[in-house]
Amino acid sequence: MRAAVLHTPGSDLVVTDVTLDDPEDGEVLVRIVATGVCHSDLSVVRGAVEVGLPLVPGHEAAGVVERVGSMVTRVRPGDRVVLSWAPNCGHCFYCAQAHPTLCDVYVAAAGKGRLWDGTSRLRIDHRPLHHYSCVSSFAEFAVVPESGCVALAADVPFEVAALIGCAVTTGFGAVVRDAGLRAGDSIAVIGVGGVGVNAIEAAALSGAAAIVAVDSNVAKKPVAYDYGATHFVNALDEDAVEQVRALTSGRGVTHTVECTGNPTAMSRAYEMTRPGGTVVMVGIARQGAVLSVPATGFPGSKKRIVGSIYGGGAPDVDFARISALYLSGRLQLDRQVGTRFVLDGINSALRRLEDGAPGRSIIQFD
Repeated sequence: MRAAVLHTPGSDLVVTDVTLDDPEDGEVLVRIVATGVCHSDLSVVRGAVEVGLPLVPGHEAAGVVERVGSMVTRVRPGDRVVLSWAPNCGHCFYCAQAHPTLCDVYVAAAGKGRLWDGTSRLRIDHRPLHHYSCVSSFAEFAVVPESGCVALAADVPFEVAALIGCAVTTGFGAVVRDAGLRAGDSIAVIGVGGVGVNAIEAAALSGAAAIVAVDSNVAKKPVAYDYGATHFVNALDEDAVEQVRALTSGRGVTHTVECTGNPTAMSRAYEMTRPGGTVVMVGIARQGAVLSVPATGFPGSKKRIVGSIYGGGAPDVDFARISALYLSGRLQLDRQVGTRFVLDGINSALRRLEDGAPGRSIIQFD
């Protein structure tokens, strides 16, 4: 099969023929129909996040089950599925504590670029390739753990389903689950990108009284308003924090969702959140970056700083909930689909993301 391979951080991906072995026990072979190009993939390709190489990136995808290994019961050949980049074993310490995205088995496997049994199904020139987040969807096919396959409703397009597999669920859950936003609350969303627009839309759907979009690219202002923002603040303004506070009676917003991973923006997220509020950190920072918040007054602020991964819930449950909201017309997810590419255009898609172009780039295989 053909796949996009990263050999050296900072270099272009190489689209070439690779070998994909058959699924083992508890694994599923999926034909990829659509995969999104996510900022996490860009961070890997550009070397901001350390991974084992050579690697096939890609983790935001949907497709059709082609074959299953033994002991697979959740899906069967022909099923339409969304892929989860955080499959879980269901019985480790964190799974038992209702934190499936922290699954010990997944973390160990993903950290080594392998699948559950510690080996790879991908090979190039007889050498193992690393998997990315147990998915590696920048390829025509992927072998994934069974728990990484979630059934997809028949009326949800594959392009939309791919986005539900990462950006939509991450932004939606950061607001609804991790922030726990209630009707009448106020919120600031820093970074009007693939995750940020979903946080904004979730806040609007949840009845937020004020939704402040914060971004350094003023061209994203109409995009933010289109998704439900009530205000826009230029992140490059020296008084950006004061502007956000002024929009909320000087106290600051009830919640802030930080989607950029920029340490300065993360610190500002804390500053623009009112006492008793919640700061939700979603963005992935560069390796070795440190978050700085004032120590003086922190106990008395009663602020919560929450790390958010995959929207803070269970992917299979959240995928179904979001799909239902989409099918009912309450979430307008089609407008997030931007430029479509074939696999050979993967590097152009990554550069488009890097340039901050609107809409989510999608790699289509059909």
